[in-house]
Amino acid sequence: MDRANVMMPKIAAVLIILITISHFAYATTAKVIRVYNGDTLTAEAQGKKIRIRLYGIDAPESGQDGDVAATRFLRRLVLEHPVEIKVMETDMLNQVFAVVIREGKESSVNAAMVANGYAWVNPDQCKTDDCPNWKEIESQARTLKLGIWSEYNLVPPWEFRKQQRQQ
Repeated sequence: MDRANVMMPKIAAVLIILITISHFAYATTAKVIRVYNGDTLTAEAQGKKIRIRLYGIDAPESGQDGDVAATRFLRRLVLEHPVEIKVMETDMLNQVFAVVIREGKESSVNAAMVANGYAWVNPDQCKTDDCPNWKEIESQARTLKLGIWSEYNLVPPWEFRKQQRQQ
């Protein structure tokens, strides 16, 4: 194996890290123009559209119990509203993960989805200082049977996706 073949994976890893760092904490103001589901939306800023996954949370998948309720709640929260987008990371598929804050609000849309019982905190993804607080408000929403916790027999979305792949 020649040196170039050995170095390519290392170079690719460094580039991914640099790209991620360059996007970390990048913030911009935008208007939400579309909500796809309970954790994915499109916003428009300066004439450019950006598809965003809400960082650190996971809402029910399409076809999963609670998916329609979570999507409706997110639409009510953000559709056609100005928001601040704080990009936290971009993955290898160039998918943007961000904390979204509606103009005039102090807490994030991410936290609101969890607090109102429409999303889980994703333990594999949520790594910021806010995550332990979000986990606590998730627990409170479950206890109070808010949102999707009120009537559904739920499986976390990451487990649901795994089950779907195995079928």
